[in-house]
Amino acid sequence: MNKKVRLITVSTIAALGIFCIATGVMCAMNNKTETNKTVLVVVQKKQISNESEPVITLKNLEVPVNTPLSIKIIDYLESAVTDEVLANLQLDTSTVNVTEPGTYSYTISYQDKVYTGTITVVEDQTQATAALPTITLKTLNIKVGTVLTNDIANYIVETIPDEAKALMTLDISQVNVNIAATYQYSITYNNSIYTGTITVTEDQPTLSTGEEEKQDQTEESETETEETETTTDSNTTTAITP
Repeated sequence: MNKKVRLITVSTIAALGIFCIATGVMCAMNNKTETNKTVLVVVQKKQISNESEPVITLKNLEVPVNTPLSIKIIDYLESAVTDEVLANLQLDTSTVNVTEPGTYSYTISYQDKVYTGTITVVEDQTQATAALPTITLKTLNIKVGTVLTNDIANYIVETIPDEAKALMTLDISQVNVNIAATYQYSITYNNSIYTGTITVTEDQPTLSTGEEEKQDQTEESETETEETETTTDSNTTTAITP
């Protein structure tokens, strides 16, 4: 064979070898790239799964009576959530009566789950104090065996509204109505304690009226008149004509 032909043949084989090697390297790189893409897809799916189950914790709130409730859901959340989750939350405060003191439940719904929190409506102590700045307790006198009433109005000098009476606590536990003595009782209101006295006596004194005095005088006068007539009759003699 001609040297020139041999040289061309060797060069061609060498070129083919280089081409095959290059092709193998490119295939390997493509396979590696595909593997990386597959791993990346798995990581993204895992992140989406975590976002579908957010941690939602609600606050337990306390509001003064007659205070309107907020309509912003974020005001009821104890934990932070993403904007996407926040947009899908539903608030329900329909069972809360802000005009009546008490503890109520409210809910926030997300997808198929319902979360519950509490709202406590409390009396406005500032208004209650302003409505009744002073309390004066009565000094009472009762007879042994008298049953004491639990109506707070009977122990206070001032006229008070029912809203204030509902916040008062009467303590007459130290009064023994079966033993004559003087006892102390108390009423607690707005973190203050007011005290008064109850005196238990053997005989309850009665007050005399003008009509009773007139009646006594009339009875005394009638008694004196009867005594005078009796004396006159005993001194009278009957004359006998012969």
